[in-house]
Amino acid sequence: MPYSVWLTSHHRIEDVQSGAPDQLTLENLRACLELLARSRPIQVASRPDGSHWVFRAGEASALAPLLIAGVWPNNGPQMGTIQLSLSVTSPFFMANLLELLSFTALVTEQLGLRAFEGVHGREVTGDSVRQLTDAQGAYARDLARAWQQNRAQLHPNLRMPLEFPAGNQDNAPHLLALVLEYPNLPPMEQLLAEPPEGQGVEVRGTQGLWFDKATRQPVTWFSINNPQAPKDMLIWPQWGEEPFARTAHTTFEAAVRLRARAGGRVLWNGAPVTPERTSWLQRYPELLGVELLQLVTNNWEPVTRKA
Repeated sequence: MPYSVWLTSHHRIEDVQSGAPDQLTLENLRACLELLARSRPIQVASRPDGSHWVFRAGEASALAPLLIAGVWPNNGPQMGTIQLSLSVTSPFFMANLLELLSFTALVTEQLGLRAFEGVHGREVTGDSVRQLTDAQGAYARDLARAWQQNRAQLHPNLRMPLEFPAGNQDNAPHLLALVLEYPNLPPMEQLLAEPPEGQGVEVRGTQGLWFDKATRQPVTWFSINNPQAPKDMLIWPQWGEEPFARTAHTTFEAAVRLRARAGGRVLWNGAPVTPERTSWLQRYPELLGVELLQLVTNNWEPVTRKA
């Protein structure tokens, strides 16, 4: 589940949790985002579901995603509680968390709204935020532990992180897991013997890895241990701090490299890779993982950011 903070006119978290009719509107949300923009440069993108993605302006694409904001209607279609959320699988979750809580305290002081964090239902104020953002405090330590556990589960479960939550999801099916079908599969050691420049090889039985020689960090994983498809190789990236679009290019280039060496075909999302099906690689050089998810599942175009 994403991490959320609730802005409300209610005085009790119980009223928020029960969905009691609230009084906040899009005007209140706009005032909040304007306050955030005065405290730091941001860009905002509106999505088809009515939510707003907030980016740090002037940051590298991997660092730019900050939070998702929207009005959760519970008092007619246009009025309700404001929800500010973060993905707990983002590699920069902890930095986003501290910034969100500090901003929330600013909102309560300057706009007169009340705010509650979504883990324990504690009210966020100028006083409580010091404890909530204390890096040595129990709250931050518990969330850091949960974040690390969520990240650790991505690889074994073939899931991918999201920079912004998508509904109530903060991870998704692994849309960069590719399948390479071979007519005659060569030995793993032979197939992976020539990685890209600057990368090393490690092979353990039916699994292989290309890793960065300088950092010793995994880059691309390979597996042929599916008994239902003994001639297929699964290829998928290691999730790190690289922008999603760069990781996507690295993964597809690895698959093409191996196909050129041993033949076969590459499958993406259940069908053969063609220039038309993967044109998003070229069309959107700063594509986010959540944008690819929404492009594939909902046919929503990637964002246009506005200052």
